[in-house]
Amino acid sequence: MLHLHQRLLAYPGGPVPIGQDLIALLHDLIARLAPAVTAPTLLPIYDLPEWEEPEERERPDTLLLMTWLLADDAFCGLTLYSDEVVALLASSNALMDTTHPNLNDEDQREELIRLTLSGLRLKPQNETDQQAQDRLLMVSSSERARVVAASRAAEERAESIRKALAEKRAREAADKYTRE
Repeated sequence: MLHLHQRLLAYPGGPVPIGQDLIALLHDLIARLAPAVTAPTLLPIYDLPEWEEPEERERPDTLLLMTWLLADDAFCGLTLYSDEVVALLASSNALMDTTHPNLNDEDQREELIRLTLSGLRLKPQNETDQQAQDRLLMVSSSERARVVAASRAAEERAESIRKALAEKRAREAADKYTRE
């Protein structure tokens, strides 16, 4: 796991590949990781969105960081399935709460690594499946955002119930007062 953190910290930076350059890079990576890949399996990578803003081209997004991570020798020689690799890369920018992870943030690096491993049905060495899943949930920014949203919704429901009860008590008190 430490090696993968170091790998992300060593991301070379500079302008990011776009368009056909990005497609070629992804195609080569997938063919390296899963040599039995077929042309129909690769179709989702042709549907990846283009960057529109010039400043976004200067910052790597989740897709490029996962591509950089998967290009590490640690993934060579593993039995990886091309459809899983393609699905992971095609959905990469939707997996995290942020499209451009901060590589200086250890939690975001760990989340990216764990999402990559989980997407390929791998887990860190010396961890059980349950430990790996628990740790992924612990560092997951999208899970954290979901919990915060659920908490906010629960608090709003509780507040509306409190208001409704207060209004009901006020009506009952007014009814009681008018009867007396």
